[in-house]
Amino acid sequence: MTINRLSFYGLVISIISIIAGAIVRATGSGDGCGASWPTCNGKIIPELKSSPELIEFSHRTISGVLLVITIAIFIKSFNAKTPPLWRKLIWLLTFFVLLEALIGAVIVIYEWVGLNSSTPRIIAVPLHLVNTFGLLGAYTLLFYLTKNVKTNINNFFDRGFKTALILFLLTGATGSITALADVIFPSETFLTGLLQDFDPNSELLTRMRILHPIVASALSIYLYLEANRLKREYKIITTHIKVLVLMGVALGLLNVFSNIILPLSILHLLIADLLWIMYIYKIAEKIK
Repeated sequence: MTINRLSFYGLVISIISIIAGAIVRATGSGDGCGASWPTCNGKIIPELKSSPELIEFSHRTISGVLLVITIAIFIKSFNAKTPPLWRKLIWLLTFFVLLEALIGAVIVIYEWVGLNSSTPRIIAVPLHLVNTFGLLGAYTLLFYLTKNVKTNINNFFDRGFKTALILFLLTGATGSITALADVIFPSETFLTGLLQDFDPNSELLTRMRILHPIVASALSIYLYLEANRLKREYKIITTHIKVLVLMGVALGLLNVFSNIILPLSILHLLIADLLWIMYIYKIAEKIK
């Protein structure tokens, strides 16, 4: 199987793994397999007697499939015919996947799950999500390079991309903190939650929720302008970026006003991931 085909499968599985991880966090199923890793409650194949165990084990299984695909790509990178750029990108991709597994293992072993609101968890959760952006970005770029047989990335890391990268990472980090706060300290109504966000006596996580809509708004405006720039300067079709931006904003607002509904939260995360992937792919189209 070619690297291009494997990278496509890896990208799809990555998205599924991220969504599965979000479901684990939103349902409080992080302790479904206990504090054991990589086994689940001490067993390689658990009995799956409870919903948390089933949800957590499903997430681990999907992540395991992703690891296998990534290792297969890593092995193929040693082929003498593999361009040096592809090889470097594959090694970077492998690093992101291994780091993802490591962070997940640490979170489970130290039991930074469920209703745990400790400082280490507040640090680990956004780090976990930010790493997924690196993972998705590397897989997307590898897919593009191998599909179009490109051996350089000239003009890829321009100022526009660097600005978008920073905003994406900040949006992802603050979004994960907001999602964590909504699980641990849920609000009865939208108005109650809004008041808690500005209440100096509220939990730190709760008061940090306001950061996400601010950063996400900045990212949305910037990406819309960036889409126009790419179309104007490089004749790249960027309609997909604009549509995903509008969908992300609409889902975000709907989710907030409905006082956080799990299906909407998952769909919102999916749109964010697809937007990042689409942006990386469109930026790659600048490569000559």
